Order: sequence, then structure tokens, then C-alpha cells
Amino acid sequence: MDAQPAGDSASPENAHAPVYANAPAYAGQQPFAGQQPYTGQEWRPEPQGNQALHGQPEPHGDPVKRQRLVIGGIVVGVLILIGVVIWVLLNLLGTRPEAAVSTPSAAPTAGPLPRDAEAKDFQVGDCFADFDANASKARAVACDTEHSAQLGAVHSYGADESFPGTNALRDKGREVCKDVKLNAAADNYVLLQQNVYPSTTSWDRGDRRVDCFIVVDSGNTITEDLLAK
Repeated sequence: MDAQPAGDSASPENAHAPVYANAPAYAGQQPFAGQQPYTGQEWRPEPQGNQALHGQPEPHGDPVKRQRLVIGGIVVGVLILIGVVIWVLLNLLGTRPEAAVSTPSAAPTAGPLPRDAEAKDFQVGDCFADFDANASKARAVACDTEHSAQLGAVHSYGADESFPGTNALRDKGREVCKDVKLNAAADNYVLLQQNVYPSTTSWDRGDRRVDCFIVVDSGNTITEDLLAK
């Protein structure tokens, strides 16, 4: 075996690599495999705030704030709904038709007795002492005291009706008296029917009543209520 010159010896891994005499390594280059970063250059991860630069989506606002906005919207909607309901109820109540007021059936004139009563205020069942059909007033008394007349029935014409005439009023008075119902005590007396109706003058003043009285011609001899209940 021939001896190799000392300057030509090489390690097996570098057998095919050229060798340059006195050639310094490049700046920043390591002589081993696996390149390291250049001198003075380091890789650092960028802060999270810069993710938008690399196409990362940013969150759309604070989720707590969004939740508060949603709750606030719900509350406002509920309040508006309550207001609408209240408004509808108030309108329904405001437009509700009033209940019809029923007029009670005629009853004896209220108040202390005896007393003087106006003819326009007479009520069915009232009893009168010293009754005068032509007078505008009469003495109302208790029916269990002496009296000479008791109002048995009333018919009233409408305020807008024209004067029907004396004969028609007389006929209406007789018709009204047919509706009077007497009790058993009436058999104790000789009773008469007497109609009172408007004249043309009193009609013009607003008198529209046709009254039927049960009377006696013997003075204040009645001491009972004569109407059937």
C-alpha cells in the first residue's frame, strides 16, 4: 500500500467535499448542518392585537354589552305592550254604553205627611184630604187617615206631542181609569172615578198628565188604602 501524503488525508464524511485553504466561514453561517437564524435576527410571535393583519376576525363587541342590549329591548317591548293594553281597556270602558236606568213604578209621594203637594208631583197611591180636582195643589195625607181621594193611575203624553183635543183627553182619562185595580176595602165605600187632564193653556206650559182619581162625594170619609197591591 502506498502511503498518502499528509495533506491529502480526509475524514470519510468529507471525502467528496472540496477543501479551500484558509477559507473563512461565512458570517452568520454555522459549520454544522441545520441553519440557525442569522446573527441579530430573532423570531418573535406577534401580539394578539395584530391578528387582524393576518386575516383573523375580530370579535363583534363585548358579549356582556350585547346581552344587556337584548334585555333592555325586551323590557321596552313589554312596557309598550302593557301601555297598548291599558289604552285599549280605557277606550273600551270609555265607550261602554251606560246601563239603562229603570224608572220605578209609581209610589206614594215620599216625605212627611200631611203636606201640600203640587199636582205635577202626584204619585199613584197618594191619598188627599179635601180634594179639589180644579186646584193646582192638594193636601197629601196618610191613607189610613181621613181623606176623600186617592190617585189610581196616570198617563203622560210625550213632550213633543201636539194638543190632542179635549174629547181625546177625556177618552184617554176613561181608558186610564179602566186600569185601576181596587182591593176588598173598596166595597166599604160608594166610589166615583174622576179624570183630570190638561187644558190648552196648561198643555202649552208643559202639562202632559192624565190622572184618574178614586173619590167619594161625602167628604173625608175614606180611612183605608183602596188600591190592590
